[in-house]
This record gives sequence, structure tokens and C-alpha cells, in this order.
Amino acid sequence: MNNFFKEPLVHFLLAGAVVFAVYGLVNDRTNAESKEERMVRISAGQVEWLKQTWARQKGRPPNTEELQGMVAGYLKEELLAREARELKLDEDDTIVRRRLAQKMDFMVQDTAQLAEPGEDELRQLLESHSVRFQTPARITFTHVFFNRDARGEKTRADALVALEQLPKTQTGSESEFGDRFLSQYDFHETEEQAVASVFGPEFARRIFTVPPGNWQGPLESGFGLHLVLVTKKEPARLPDFTTVRDDVVALWRQQQERESRERYFSGLLEKYEVVMDESVKSLIGPIALLKEKDQ
Repeated sequence: MNNFFKEPLVHFLLAGAVVFAVYGLVNDRTNAESKEERMVRISAGQVEWLKQTWARQKGRPPNTEELQGMVAGYLKEELLAREARELKLDEDDTIVRRRLAQKMDFMVQDTAQLAEPGEDELRQLLESHSVRFQTPARITFTHVFFNRDARGEKTRADALVALEQLPKTQTGSESEFGDRFLSQYDFHETEEQAVASVFGPEFARRIFTVPPGNWQGPLESGFGLHLVLVTKKEPARLPDFTTVRDDVVALWRQQQERESRERYFSGLLEKYEVVMDESVKSLIGPIALLKEKDQ
């Protein structure tokens, strides 16, 4: 028996058996891995994610036909993506790199949207951004126009004379004291931006400082000089919380998404070592500053 195991042929057969067994194990594992790689799974969780994405974009859940279209589109996209990766179309491709970065950004945004704000938090946000949500100041006034091109050096003197002659109350005939104006004479509850679009920003700024009740001026615009009678002023005010709650929630979500992206990016800066040529550093700034900015 000992001589049998010493035969070279026996050694060759045993080695062949071992190699065959190892090859079989490796081949089976490779086939299993290949089969797994070619398997496309669509789980209930992925379908739920598609439904939530649709609801956020459309403001309502999808119906059955719309959901079927989304699932079919997802399957088509996944199959095409798998085939593209197998063909190595994703290597050194700028568009693919940007799309992957965008996908990561969307994932971070989706994570941020899972949270819900509290009422006290929303009210504090409204107070801290009151200028953004407040109703703009409004003004009601009439004016008398004096054309500088027609009157020349006498324009201001003529306006001051008319100021003494104008009645203390509005009668509707005030325009007769001045010149024809191409736009309107009476402005009712008008915002500063709208006044500026007619007379210019400096005129708009000044007229909102004019006290109501008496003829004032002259105020200068790009057209000439104006005597103005302000009859009503409404200051800017913050609307009731319930009327702007949805807008405040939208602002809160924007802030949450931005903060989530900044935190995630800060974590990536800690995870990866960023190496730059000296000529590039001046373009992006020190990495330390980027970390401080995101914290």
C-alpha cells in the first residue's frame, strides 16, 4: 500500500482531483455571483419610494396607471444602467460622474425631508425672516407734474407757485395746475416697487417718507418735478401665521436640505484626503476653511 501512494501516477491523479474540486467550487461560486449580478430586484420599499417621490413633486399620490408607468420606467432604467456598466460605459464619463453626484445629493435631500417641523420652530422661523414674509408697505397719492423739458429753468419756481395755490383737499382738478403726464395721476394702495417702476427708485423712496394730509414737494423724477398729496399710508406688516404656514414650512425644508448637504459634505472631507496642485489651491481655497464653513 505504501508503494502504491509513492507511484508518480497516483500523485498526478490526486493532484488532478484536488484541482478539479477547487475549480468546481470556484466555478459554482462564480456562477452564483454572476446570477446574483444579473438579478434585478424591485422591492416594495422601492415602490414606496417612487410613490413618495411622485407625491412630493405632484402634491398628490399616483393613481394605479401612473404607478405602473413609474415601476416600468424604473425597471427599464435599471436594465439599461446594468448593461451600460457591464459595457464599462460609466468609466471616465463626466456625465455619469455628475449624475452620480446629483443622485447622492437627492438622497441627502430625501433624508432631510423625513423630518417634520414643530409649530414653535415654524413660528420662530417666521419671526426671524419677517421681512421675507411681510406684506409690503402701500401708499395712496395723487400728483401734479411739471415738465422740465417744456418749462426749463422755471420748472421749480412754477411748481412752488402751484404748491401755494393748490386746494388743501383733493378735488380731481389738480392736474390743471401742471402739465400733462403720460401715466396716471392717482395711485391707490401702491407698493414701493410699483411706484419705482413709474417714477424711479429715488422718487419711490422719498414719497414713502412724505406725511399724509397736505400737498408736498416738489419731488424729482426722471420726467421732471411733482407735487404730491399722500392721502393714505399702510405700513409693512407681518401676516397671520396660518396664512403663510405652508410657505414657512417650505423655507424650513430648504434650510434642512441645505444643512444636511453641508453636514454630509463635511463628512466626506473628513473621509477622503484631498490632494491638490499648488496652482489649484488658490482656486478652491483651503480645505480647512471649507470644513469650517460647513460646520
